[in-house]
Amino acid sequence: MNRLAPALLCSLLVTACSAEVAIDSDPISTTVPVTSIFEPTYAEVAIDLPADTQDLAVLVKEVTATLTVVNPSTVFTLNASARLSLEGTATPDQPIIYTPRNLPPYYAKSQELLSANFEPSSRKEATIPSSETFLKAVRQPRIWFIVTNTISNATPGTGGLPVEIRLENAILHVVVEKNFSGLEGALGITGL
Repeated sequence: MNRLAPALLCSLLVTACSAEVAIDSDPISTTVPVTSIFEPTYAEVAIDLPADTQDLAVLVKEVTATLTVVNPSTVFTLNASARLSLEGTATPDQPIIYTPRNLPPYYAKSQELLSANFEPSSRKEATIPSSETFLKAVRQPRIWFIVTNTISNATPGTGGLPVEIRLENAILHVVVEKNFSGLEGALGITGL
């Protein structure tokens, strides 16, 4: 009787429990060159996600990102933005360029991840909060980023190069939950 009680208790606890786990990606750094001067031009870029992210046997509860945005130019103020879309027409090997006059209809549904002016020689920490689009993106076979990097102002001086925005140490933070219901067969009375 004493052996039966702990086995039954363990079985009940496992079937009623779930575990929450936080996972951080490796840091990634990339550069976004200038796409336009004074009037934005948008570049749509497609990224194929690994197949193993689409069949996760977990509930994705939260996806956030942190990164550092650097404007290395000593002369130009840059207005940079990035949006995440679950629809797109670009392919991984063929980006598509848009202007404000021919933006695709799905642009309005895309999630803004980042949009700000970055002063010359600036370095800013940024956090991208979790959202429904961000959560859905984890399980998609392909996602699209719509980016722009526009020179919005120039101050007198020399040494304005390079004219780019650097995204440094971007880390994706994912919180997942694994439900342990269904394990009672393995840990139940007959399984112990």
